[in-house]
Amino acid sequence: MAKQIQKNDLGWLGEDYQRNLVKMFIEDKNFFKNIECIVDQNMFTVDVLKIIVGLMKERYALNETVPNYRELDVLIRSKISDTITLERCLTTLETIKNEESMGIDIIENSAEKFFKQQNLVKAINKAQEIIKKGDSSKYDEIEDIIKTALHVNNHKDFGYKIFDNLEEVLSEGYRLTIPTGADKLDEALNGGLGKGELGIIIAPSSVGKTSATTGFAAHAAITKTDANNNMGYKVLHIHFEDEDVNIKRKYYAFLTNFDACELSKPEIRPQAINIINNHEYKEMIQRNVIGYHPNSGEFSPTDLKVKIQQLIATGFKPDLIIVDYFECLKLEQGHSIDEKEYSREGITMRKLEAIAHEFNVALWCPVQGTKDSFNQQIVGMSQAGGSVKKVQIGHVVISFARTEQMRLEDKLNIFINKFRPGRIRKNSFMNITFNNGTTRFDFSTETDVDNAIDGTNKFQTQVAKEVKQNIK
Repeated sequence: MAKQIQKNDLGWLGEDYQRNLVKMFIEDKNFFKNIECIVDQNMFTVDVLKIIVGLMKERYALNETVPNYRELDVLIRSKISDTITLERCLTTLETIKNEESMGIDIIENSAEKFFKQQNLVKAINKAQEIIKKGDSSKYDEIEDIIKTALHVNNHKDFGYKIFDNLEEVLSEGYRLTIPTGADKLDEALNGGLGKGELGIIIAPSSVGKTSATTGFAAHAAITKTDANNNMGYKVLHIHFEDEDVNIKRKYYAFLTNFDACELSKPEIRPQAINIINNHEYKEMIQRNVIGYHPNSGEFSPTDLKVKIQQLIATGFKPDLIIVDYFECLKLEQGHSIDEKEYSREGITMRKLEAIAHEFNVALWCPVQGTKDSFNQQIVGMSQAGGSVKKVQIGHVVISFARTEQMRLEDKLNIFINKFRPGRIRKNSFMNITFNNGTTRFDFSTETDVDNAIDGTNKFQTQVAKEVKQNIK
């Protein structure tokens, strides 16, 4: 018979409850998998339980498996060198294994309350520290800290009926896309990036992410369709590393087709000014594009959401958002105040996805590639920096790659790693022309994927072969 717990007993979420919660983590793997996103070892008040839960989280993060008692025993022995701590952990693990359960219903129904309670205590302590320091500039953080702490939930969503809105679901406009302006890429993406979708570009530094997304933004601003009443799409362009003047020059390069670096030359500047002032698309870009340059590391998806709301209040509702680039964002906290960075990366990207959905915008967010992505012909999802889980969140994931020789020749390889809206009709574009200075793509120089299979790089060769196999 399960132990009876009195609900008026303040200790019912104390040590006994915490041991039983860990017991259920181990013995009911589905329960742990469902609740793992809000589990934080630092919420446990007993040190040995913190260690055990931390090891479980660590194992789950590596391979998404939940260790059993025997595996936890091995993990404890391999990870803990201190003899006293080791003995305490092994003893506690044995106690948990042999202990009579409180009952599944009590544990399940109380788990959310426990995590919210513990998180709130930490949040209050953190808020008190801010108040004690007397830094009024930090007071706005207190509200966010408390909100984050209370954001442990298990909202009940009763779902939807499959055949509701049948005609709307099967309409031609079920997916409203915003073209990039790179014709062959748009064709492969069935029109471009759809509203409500998150697009990710993986590429090493200096390959052309900023120039490309600026070109995407400029093209969207001048694209006249029935969907935008022939007024062009409205764009919010968030950039971190480049100064305002450099981003502006890329838009000028888009209009003039002069290299952005050459616009100030005496022989070019007068021509450029004349072309811009008389260009048919000048007013559309001026009306439809808002650039914003926050400080790197101080602007989060939550801040982006506030910015969008502010713009909507003024009458400017974005259709497309550029966030250039992910690594410059302030990472979101998530459910736990002590969340590890790799988890926070996934949480942050997930919030960008949520923003795309909530505001019905297409959102492009470039991601830096690893050092292994430099000087390569092909870049895959595994070559995204940080946690690869963050790029798996994207609806559309493409990558840019170029060798040093290709850079000198203004050549670029594009690979479509993921296309959640449908089947990828063509997933590679090899040796196309792309000049960072003009932001424009030229697919007339494209070569067959066979040229990427040279046997000199195992990863490149394997990916290229897969590309070839999947081209229809």
